[in-house]
Amino acid sequence: MKKILMTLAAVAMAATMNAQTWIGGEIGFESNHVNGASSTAKAFEIAPEIGYNVSDNFSIAAQLGYAYTSSQELPGVGAVSNINGYTFKPYARYTFVKAGNFSAFFDGGLRYTFAHIKGIENNVNNAGVFITPGLAYAVSPKVTLVSHLGDGLTYTHSWMKDIYRSNAVKFQLFNGISFGAYYNF
Repeated sequence: MKKILMTLAAVAMAATMNAQTWIGGEIGFESNHVNGASSTAKAFEIAPEIGYNVSDNFSIAAQLGYAYTSSQELPGVGAVSNINGYTFKPYARYTFVKAGNFSAFFDGGLRYTFAHIKGIENNVNNAGVFITPGLAYAVSPKVTLVSHLGDGLTYTHSWMKDIYRSNAVKFQLFNGISFGAYYNF
């Protein structure tokens, strides 16, 4: 009986893992200097993720991210030197076009970011929703390259205890392009 249960469990895992699950993410680096200003910023971000293809056109996923930024101006705070940020982003993906190895999709979900600023007691919090367009290219059955076009449509509520609160709705399609890769099981 034990062998039968183990065999059934192995078959069930193989069936659900067969090209339905992926791991991957994005890595980024940015360096900015504004001419005529003393503001210079450098940032590094890593955002691993895991996802599951529910059907040919619909997937669910979650991304955990870490970002480090140095020397940046913040509203209500002024110049800060070091920011460590952590992001949790569960989302759903709808693929609306498939042409050969290429596909186009929309990611939509929730995003929460917590940032600790060195030397400041209070932390910055951001919570919101987003819809972001993207493109994917299947290099092989196991490897997919992915790109997101800007931030898309976002609503964000930001706050810092006793200092500020803000709400923002933005549509930024080409304010940046991110690249990532997935390994498909």
